[in-house]
Amino acid sequence: MIRALVVALALALAAPVAAAAQSQGTPVVGGGSFASAPLLGSGTYRDTILPGERLFYGVRLEPGQRLRMRAKLDVKPGEIDQDIAVGFSIGLQTPLREVIVDTDEDIAGHSTVGSVDDELEVVFPRVLAAWGARGETGNYPGPGVWYPSIYLISDERRPARVELPVDFELEVLGDPQPDASPEPTPAKASPTPEPEADDGGGTSAAAMAGIGLAGLLVGVLGGGLLARRS
Repeated sequence: MIRALVVALALALAAPVAAAAQSQGTPVVGGGSFASAPLLGSGTYRDTILPGERLFYGVRLEPGQRLRMRAKLDVKPGEIDQDIAVGFSIGLQTPLREVIVDTDEDIAGHSTVGSVDDELEVVFPRVLAAWGARGETGNYPGPGVWYPSIYLISDERRPARVELPVDFELEVLGDPQPDASPEPTPAKASPTPEPEADDGGGTSAAAMAGIGLAGLLVGVLGGGLLARRS
C-alpha cells in the first residue's frame, strides 16, 4: 500500500515537469544573418536571445501558402527591467531579404511589436505564384525561402549579456498551388540534316570530284610523255 502511494506521488510530481518539457518545443539556434538561418518547417521551437539581438530562421513557402507565427519570451511578468530590454517583436523577410510590414491577421492583438511580456501571433500574407509575382511592384511576393525573425529590443548602446529563453511556433498554412504560367522552357535546337547521297542514278558530288581528279592525273601524265618524245 505504501509503495503504491509512493509511486503515485512520484508520477504526480513528474507530470508537470514532463508537460513543461513538451511545451518548450524543439531546441534550435537562430542565425545572426540570413546566410546562417536554419531551415525549419511547421512546429514548436525554443531558442535563447540576447537584448538587442535579432535571430533569423528559414521557412520554404510555395504559391498559395501563408505563414502563421507565434512567439513569447519565457519570463515572468515584470521580471525584465527596462535597462535590459524595452520590447519584443517578430517579423518576416522575403526571399530577397525585404521586410514585410503587412499582416493578414493579428491573432494576439499586439501586431508584430509588443512589450517583453506580450505574446505575439500573426498570419502573414499569402505567397503568390511566380507568374503573379512578376507583375507585382514593391516587395517580392513569390515562392522561395522566407525568413521569420525574432528581435529583443533594447535602448542601450551596450545591452546586457543576458540570455532569455523564447518559445515560438511556425505553421505553414494552405496547400501548394501549381504555377499557372511557369517560365517557358527553351526549345532544343534541331540538328542540321546531313546531305543525302543521290541514289537516283545521278552523279553525286563525290563522284564528280573523283572524275575531276582522274582527269587531272591523265593530263599530267600525258604532258610528261609528250615532253619526253620531243
